[in-house]
Amino acid sequence: MTELGQRLKSARNDKDLSLDEIQSITKIQKRYLLAIEEGNYELLPGNFYTRAFIKNYAEAVGLHGEELLEEYASEIPKTNSDVPENLPPRRTRPTLTSKPNRWSSVFPSVLVILLIIGVACIIWFVVQGNDATTSKDGASNQTEEQVSSDENSGNAPASDEVSDEPKDDSSKEENKEEPAPADTEEEEPEETKEPEEETAPKMELKKTEGNASKSTYEITNAEKFEITVEAKGSSWVALTGKSNKKYIYESLTKGKKVTHDLTKEASASIRIGSSPNITVLVNGEKIDIPNEPVVQNVTFNYKKAE
Repeated sequence: MTELGQRLKSARNDKDLSLDEIQSITKIQKRYLLAIEEGNYELLPGNFYTRAFIKNYAEAVGLHGEELLEEYASEIPKTNSDVPENLPPRRTRPTLTSKPNRWSSVFPSVLVILLIIGVACIIWFVVQGNDATTSKDGASNQTEEQVSSDENSGNAPASDEVSDEPKDDSSKEENKEEPAPADTEEEEPEETKEPEEETAPKMELKKTEGNASKSTYEITNAEKFEITVEAKGSSWVALTGKSNKKYIYESLTKGKKVTHDLTKEASASIRIGSSPNITVLVNGEKIDIPNEPVVQNVTFNYKKAE
């Protein structure tokens, strides 16, 4: 094993990562990673790929790839002309000539026809409305004329038919009764107080334990248990529930966002390869994870609100 291979392996062990996890992060086959650690560079595809694989391996375990290549330049094969020559000519796709779309030529005509039909319908509705208004006005005028003619023809009751005899007011006075005094005052209705609405308890997210590589959070007064993982860069993430179900077990790339509902789980744990590149939210609330160059392990204990 070379000094470079020993340094890469030590950095991987410090981060508590296996070769399988490094393979998932870098997309480099495990046999090539093992060959780099043992210094068997002849097993790699070529000098160019050797330097590229070493650089990716170093960055995956938290080392600076370019500085590592310069420091161990004497051990690493130099790239002279590793790019394969006489590559077969690249086939180019024939350009497709776009056929004229028949619908595109017919569409303007159809649009004009529909517009003309719409305008005709609006005019018809306006004319019908005016006719209905005119007929109503004519009927009302006819009624007024009929009433006026009846009055002029003497059909109204004659004034001499009205009785001029004085009315006996004494009977009215006898029937009048004095209002009885109010014995009791009306009681004012009591104001009914509406029951106050009970406010739901607010979720509490409390950190109960924490150090450079391990944290524990307690989640109480929450109706749900939802974890969202957002990647600001490439990092290996493993999210596992108490039932040992793996919700996330992959290397997330920059910009990827994953959300899982763990309400049925009493607890869950998440393992992050590169914490500076990952943001974790519980029910929409961001948790504080140390940005240390080591693998972070976070445990969540969930107690559903009663």
